[in-house]
Amino acid sequence: MYLAKRMAVTVFIVMLLSISLKIDAALAEYQVNPYWFRIIGGRPNNDIVVLKRVQEKRNSFYRSKLSIPVIHGTSDKELYEQLNDMFSQGIIHFDHEIEVNANRRLRDLALSPEQSPYYITEVDFQVNYNAGGLLSITVFFSHYTDKFNEMSFMETVNVDLTTGRAVEFYDLFATKQERNALIKMINDQIRLNPTAYYIDEIDPSYLEQIQSFYLMENHIVIYFDSNYLCPCSMGIPEFPFELSKAVRELRRADELVYQE
Repeated sequence: MYLAKRMAVTVFIVMLLSISLKIDAALAEYQVNPYWFRIIGGRPNNDIVVLKRVQEKRNSFYRSKLSIPVIHGTSDKELYEQLNDMFSQGIIHFDHEIEVNANRRLRDLALSPEQSPYYITEVDFQVNYNAGGLLSITVFFSHYTDKFNEMSFMETVNVDLTTGRAVEFYDLFATKQERNALIKMINDQIRLNPTAYYIDEIDPSYLEQIQSFYLMENHIVIYFDSNYLCPCSMGIPEFPFELSKAVRELRRADELVYQE
């Protein structure tokens, strides 16, 4: 993974950030994962801005266009420099690796310039969530040969800006009840289009195969590797998990257990 292996550099960086959350009083009665409340109603990180730096390259056999996220903030410059280095180095390394491999392949093919294929790399990104002291950015990597897609995937970086550490899956789904709620949500979505998937439902073992996730307001979007749950033609399977709905269902289940 081009970004994940560079994420460890931010683990021990701590930043003081004041967070004011808009949490529905009814939801706050039930003590679910505190990250969920920051995603349900976190105020925007007004001091955090994500800009785009575009880097392009073109030669006789290869072209690339890289859109690299650049994070600016009013405090903890060290944290933002670490994150920016991670994005820049990971994306540029991907571009360099593809170009080197393409050059090697052309030498092995020993074709004339007219017969040689042309290689294209594109990288873009999307800011999914920038609120509640959390930042979620997904980077999209694509590689083409003569306009035919050879490889595409995405990597997401989710950061808790109050601690400087990456937000991991088990930070968001720390209890068995929360993980069961996620499994139920995924299975409900699979049942809506059963012929599209290889399986009828998932069980807890499938959680270990989750590729990553990204954050959106009131949602955690889980995704698996392409061709794991469904054919490649469907793309990367994504499952949006609605947090306010999950909180209500967990509260209801807790009340039923209490009444018994």
